Amino acid sequence: MRAALALGAPAMLAGCAIGPPDAPVPAAATSLPEAYGEAAAAPRAYRSVKWWQSYEDPALDGLVERALRRNLDIAEAVARIEEVEARYALERAGRFPQVNAGAEANYANQPATGLGAALGELGQGEPGEDGSADPPADGTDGGTPPPESDPRRFSFSTYTAQLEASWEADIWGRLRNRARAADANYRASRAELQAVRIRIASEVMRNYFDLVETEQLRELSERQAAILTERVGLAERAFLRGIGSSFELITLRESRREAEANVPLLEANLARSKARLGVLLGSYPREVDAYLAEAGRLAVTLPMEAVPAGLPARLLAGRPDIVAARAQLDAARFGVAAAEAARLPQLTLSASGGLEGNEPSGAFEPQNWFVNLLGALTAPIFDAGRIGAQIDISEAQMRQRALAYGRTVLDAVAEVEAALARHAAAAQRVRLIEADLASARDAADLQLRRFERGTGNYSDWLDARLNVLNSRRLMVEAERAVAEARLGVHRALGGAWKREWLARADRDG
Repeated sequence: MRAALALGAPAMLAGCAIGPPDAPVPAAATSLPEAYGEAAAAPRAYRSVKWWQSYEDPALDGLVERALRRNLDIAEAVARIEEVEARYALERAGRFPQVNAGAEANYANQPATGLGAALGELGQGEPGEDGSADPPADGTDGGTPPPESDPRRFSFSTYTAQLEASWEADIWGRLRNRARAADANYRASRAELQAVRIRIASEVMRNYFDLVETEQLRELSERQAAILTERVGLAERAFLRGIGSSFELITLRESRREAEANVPLLEANLARSKARLGVLLGSYPREVDAYLAEAGRLAVTLPMEAVPAGLPARLLAGRPDIVAARAQLDAARFGVAAAEAARLPQLTLSASGGLEGNEPSGAFEPQNWFVNLLGALTAPIFDAGRIGAQIDISEAQMRQRALAYGRTVLDAVAEVEAALARHAAAAQRVRLIEADLASARDAADLQLRRFERGTGNYSDWLDARLNVLNSRRLMVEAERAVAEARLGVHRALGGAWKREWLARADRDG
């Protein structure tokens, strides 16, 4: 019967544990739309894949993957995970018994009064050779005797080897809830690492887009300056012959100076983008230069297909910031439960056992064993409100985490809606500029054919080429805008959304 009670006691006590309270999450954050768009897509859980490969740019892929391996922000986030993991191990260890081994040698020499006299009466210790106060047997004249043989003093030695064990019976779940809070913080830190990885990949892509756009704009400015130089020469000759306009000549010269002035500014922007890429890659700009030189001509192949309609809103559940916010809320809830359990009695069980003797050789004899068992139940009576204040702190932290979680969800929904709108607008602008660029090229071809037939002049063809370059400049800027808008959708959804990418992630496990 006693054995059954001993075995069943932990289970019965576990039923007394205090659970975490419900989180006061704002209602708006718990009623997400079913989908983004008109038709509902097949719901799938978010799985992290290499979504940046949708741009089909090997140079970009290499930069992103290098950054994910070498970026210092990511390394710092990994170190934070290691710290939080160690904290979880520390909290989890508190739920298990603590066992220590010890050995002790003790020598005492004290007056033969009080405790010493009592021990002497029990026959312990050494009050001299025979316990009497006779003169020393060493032949001295009865002066001050040496301490070892002084009958007025008492000495003894003890030698102990023992094992000690202690365990707190977690009746109310205080230690368990602290461990669960630490585990939730660990999950939050892993989600934060994923958020850092997405942020770094996005920044690399954004700076790469800057680099490609700036390189193309510099090339267009150089070509524009060359055509304008030729056009200014024609205008100067026409003006000298009296058939040209001074206003046209001045306007062309200003346009040429503007095109030439853009070149050093764009070169400075190139240097800035490369320097920023170097920081993101954990290296120096010269390494970025070497990599880009090896990659050759830079260009971004735009994935112009529309974002699928009916993206499931549950994709947001995989956003790292939402996962982290939810985990932090869980940690706060467990913290409240642990704080409430601190006001209840705590039961600590301890045991020790070992061997003890007065001589080293006799300490390990079987008859010298000892065992001590102790059960201690302690309950707080008066602490000047310390425990209550800790509960108030924990509850306030839980409310803060709940509000932060709700705000994170609402921000995520707003970011997705805004990113989808920006992507649609940017894609529409690209299509309109494509039509304008096609018209400009047709006009340039027409002017060239007229010039070759002798029905047009060279200046008109140069002007048509300038119009093509202007339209091409708008196109470069629009392509950059749509590339970054699509990146914004990826980042708002926490990565990929295409079904085949998600299916590939499922296959890869």
